[in-house]
Amino acid sequence: MTVWRWLILLCVVALLTWAGSGMIALHRSTPAAAQLDAAQRQLRDGDLEQAADTARQVLSREPSQGRAFGILARALEAEGSDAQRVARYETASRRAPRDAQIRAWLAAHELQDGDIAHAITQIDALLTIAPGSRRDVLAATAQLAQDPAFAEALADHLADRPQWRTAVLRAVVAQKTPAASDNLHGALHARGDLTPAETARWIDGMLAEGRWGSAYARWIGSLPQTNTRVPALYNGDFDTFPTSAGFDWRVRPTTGVVFDRIIGPGSGHAARLTFLGRPVARAGLEHPLLLAPGTYRLDLMTRAPDLQADQGLDWALTCADGRTRIGNGARMRRSATWVKASLQFDVPDTGCEGQWLRLINPAPRGVAQTLRGELQLAALTVTLQASTGVDDAQATPATP
Repeated sequence: MTVWRWLILLCVVALLTWAGSGMIALHRSTPAAAQLDAAQRQLRDGDLEQAADTARQVLSREPSQGRAFGILARALEAEGSDAQRVARYETASRRAPRDAQIRAWLAAHELQDGDIAHAITQIDALLTIAPGSRRDVLAATAQLAQDPAFAEALADHLADRPQWRTAVLRAVVAQKTPAASDNLHGALHARGDLTPAETARWIDGMLAEGRWGSAYARWIGSLPQTNTRVPALYNGDFDTFPTSAGFDWRVRPTTGVVFDRIIGPGSGHAARLTFLGRPVARAGLEHPLLLAPGTYRLDLMTRAPDLQADQGLDWALTCADGRTRIGNGARMRRSATWVKASLQFDVPDTGCEGQWLRLINPAPRGVAQTLRGELQLAALTVTLQASTGVDDAQATPATP
């Protein structure tokens, strides 16, 4: 409960700054508004008695002035019982529903009392009425999801599809706090209320946090149940269009490259990349892998009837950090027929829990990286090998 109070108070501090500059500017057209501006300054200066007296003067003339109730609640916070303080803040919330400071106080108090559902209602309101503090409120909400009870209550609220649902889920992933992300996404998943896009962001968050094993387990669980064993390189025959999610192919938008899927050799499918005469370093096609330490071989078939590339194209394999290179090769050049290519590589014993397979242009940066024409790819597999020390195989003619 102490963690909740501290986190919500961080939001209150941010809201105080926002309210001091933004809320006052909204009310300058009447004598009552001028008095309330003065009362707001008195609150900031710590003159609570005078601020309360000013608010009462306004209410004696204009009983419907909601803003005055908010000032009065804050000025009298140290007076009376807890129930009286709460009653004043609740009255202020009804009379001035857009007072962000009142909402923040009620959220903190309700969390402290264990009334999580009502606290989340206040947080939802804050996300609407306090745009200047929205980022802070989202960050605090994401941190609060580390508590399983809060995550469960938040999942109940998100099930009603509030307008901030996506923003909250994105904030939880962006925090890179595994407990918060897993608690909230897991609660939604248990309710059958997690969309494929939300599941994909959750898995990508795990990858970014270095939790490749957990990401793979969650991704496997999201696949349709079949009796077929999932290969080390999923969808290597492009029988389904890449989802750009989980441990499927990722097709990254890349200037000068168009990706589509065609009929490949035999009865299978193939990927087709069309290059439009622009310099390209990475072709935008990549695949995450989860390989145990050992020696592996990448095999594929490729066809490039009109490819114009200074040095052809290569496959590069790195560890999850994106820096530790563990393989590079299977050079692909112009070829009128389907040819085989392969690349042998080693996954080290430590420091390489996950891997990235990427299609790259090995030419020097600049004009030399200009690519034109087509490259077609099919039948990609990754298989565990006995360690033989054999060099990368060169592309050789193959019969479709």
